Amino acid sequence: MMTSMHAWLDVTAGVAGDMLMGALIDAGADLAAVQAAVRAVAGADIVLRSEQVTRAGLRATKLHVDIAATGGGSRSWPQLRATIEQSDLHPATRELSLRTLQRLGEAYGRGHRLQADAVTMHEVAALDVLTDIVGDCEALRLLGVDSVSASPVALGSGRIRTSHGDLPVPVPAVAELALGWDVSRPAPIEHSDDPAPGAPQALRDDAGDSIPLGHITAGVDGVVSEGPAQVVGRGELGELATPTGMALLRCFAQVCEPLPAMTLRALGVGAGGRDVPARPNVVRVLLGQR
Repeated sequence: MMTSMHAWLDVTAGVAGDMLMGALIDAGADLAAVQAAVRAVAGADIVLRSEQVTRAGLRATKLHVDIAATGGGSRSWPQLRATIEQSDLHPATRELSLRTLQRLGEAYGRGHRLQADAVTMHEVAALDVLTDIVGDCEALRLLGVDSVSASPVALGSGRIRTSHGDLPVPVPAVAELALGWDVSRPAPIEHSDDPAPGAPQALRDDAGDSIPLGHITAGVDGVVSEGPAQVVGRGELGELATPTGMALLRCFAQVCEPLPAMTLRALGVGAGGRDVPARPNVVRVLLGQR
């Protein structure tokens, strides 16, 4: 008889798609298999790589998403949905990915009084969204998880800088996705680790919101990678929960609860982009039988 596996997500420091993926891979999901699923929807222009790092002294896996730049085009939500529908993904991964994408699109739409199908996204951001959603859904499947719960989620504070101005935290899509979930606000930090003046600002989607990983930093040879959004002002936490991370959390977890009683089988720790003193910037996943 197969034993059911429960996952409890510790998102008390926030959540983003790459942080959650790093935690799931750290817990045992095969990176090569996750990469294959991502390429089924995003092609060969996406490379996933993991790195062992520390966050406030804690060991964690940082999952990097390297995207070969493909120009300044855009993709509509129906195009993103069709890409997943027509892909050669495991049926369970495809179904969960589609539910997550739909929830994310609806949140963007509500935040800007648009139908979800009217939302469009910059090409690079669209590839990043596909990568986060499909990669996380496949990683969860590979771990054999059949139920999920999670802690309250930290949303952050202050404002973040985007290409069309400063946005309050939580941004509109995150606020929509947080409805009905317990949220928390960690204590402010003494010194902000804002990027240096002139650092790349966030991109934007055509709906006017900051894209989930719009804080894309330019790399060499046409490759871009994700990075933390630029925080406006000193001492503020900035964006701790991204729209894609929140959509994944709400589609994965059935209930918000403290760590449940269970026999632990595996632990995964995924790192965020910033290392903030005294506040480990990580997502943790604890796997076991309830």
